[in-house]
Amino acid sequence: MKNKIEKNIVYGLIVILFLNLIMTGSAYYTLQQSLELRKWETHTQEVLLNLEETLSSFRETHSVLRAYILYRDKELIDSYFKNKRIVLEKIQELKEKTTDNPVEQKRLSNIESNLKEKFSYMEDILLIKKYKSLQDYVELYRSPNGFTLSEKIKFLLQEIKDEELRLLNIRKHNSKINMTISVTLLFSGIVLNLSFILLQNWLIYQESQRRLKTEKILEKSNENLKLYSEQLERSNRDLEAFSYSVSHDLRSPIRGILGFSKILLEDHEAELGEDSRRIVNIIIRNSENMGKLIDDLLEYSRLGRREPMFSVVNMKVLVEKVIEEVSNYYPNINAEISVAELPYANADTSLLKQLLFNLISNAFKYSQKKEIPKIEIGSYQNGEETVFFVKDNGAGFDMKYQHKLFNIFQRLHHTDQFEGTGVGLAIVKRVIERHNGRVWGKGNLNEGACFYFTLGVNDRNV
Repeated sequence: MKNKIEKNIVYGLIVILFLNLIMTGSAYYTLQQSLELRKWETHTQEVLLNLEETLSSFRETHSVLRAYILYRDKELIDSYFKNKRIVLEKIQELKEKTTDNPVEQKRLSNIESNLKEKFSYMEDILLIKKYKSLQDYVELYRSPNGFTLSEKIKFLLQEIKDEELRLLNIRKHNSKINMTISVTLLFSGIVLNLSFILLQNWLIYQESQRRLKTEKILEKSNENLKLYSEQLERSNRDLEAFSYSVSHDLRSPIRGILGFSKILLEDHEAELGEDSRRIVNIIIRNSENMGKLIDDLLEYSRLGRREPMFSVVNMKVLVEKVIEEVSNYYPNINAEISVAELPYANADTSLLKQLLFNLISNAFKYSQKKEIPKIEIGSYQNGEETVFFVKDNGAGFDMKYQHKLFNIFQRLHHTDQFEGTGVGLAIVKRVIERHNGRVWGKGNLNEGACFYFTLGVNDRNV
């Protein structure tokens, strides 16, 4: 659930970023268009202003001409040529500003040619001296040819003005559309981002509520687990105490049965029949087995009751001592024993000795039927762990029963084949647990077995 919400947030963020990228690109494109349209609007305004100035200067030439006809003031001639120059300059500027419009270029060329003709006609009035009377000037000024040229020029200028006004309206309209699009994109982006933020906050809120609920459940489960753990620990302590008490209390009667049975057999063997002697021997053998089992149970119980006392242990020396003890216990087994160089360990010496005694004695016991029993004891590094092992070429075991190896009272071989109580490997496991280590076994039936163990973090810095 957590991963799903996190994935949804990430996917949502990717989609939002993608949409923001598209909207940013669109807004940038629209902005560029708006700037371009604004530039063309300014350009159109400049053209219109230029047209007004051209028309104004053209009209001024007529005013100057009329004033000259009335007053014959020579200074008016300079004013005329000044306005003429302005008109022609403005026409040239208009041609430069409308290079993108072939129709207007053609109109301006017509205006320019008509202006030249008109100015030539007007200059005739100003400069030709044969017209002496006012009436002569007036008639020439009002001639149809001069009037037609003026109207034609004004008409062409008006056409250009109308065209520029049309373009200005179009550009203003497009600019307005672009502005609307830009505002819409901006508003959509704000709404989209706010929606994502709200959705994200909602998802985070849902996740926090889920986690809070899970934490409460876990807290409750931990409390229950702690309670069950305490109950289990208390039950285990009670069970171990009961086991210890029962085992201890059973030792005396078992010893009594064993002792009296031996006395009966020794002192009255002649009086007992063969069947009676067989029964007494069975009682002695079973009493001895029961005594061993009680001793093992007491040892198993003691392991759970005492705290380990860690110290640096010379493993090779300890192994050799244990081999010597086990060899005395099995004097008839002449095994080939190989002990490699072993690293020092940080462990409880007595517990570790018990572990090694059980493993090595098992190696002796289960390989005694081999022609040449072979036992190998060594170690190797597995990362930071030191793994110790005890290997033999004895009876081995079927790996499908591997999970039963370290269970108390669990035996993989019948007592008629190999003696034992089924507690030895359980003691090994408990010793390893007291050292926070691991223990496991591997083997093949009739090909031997190898038992591995580690001592946890205690021996890593030795």
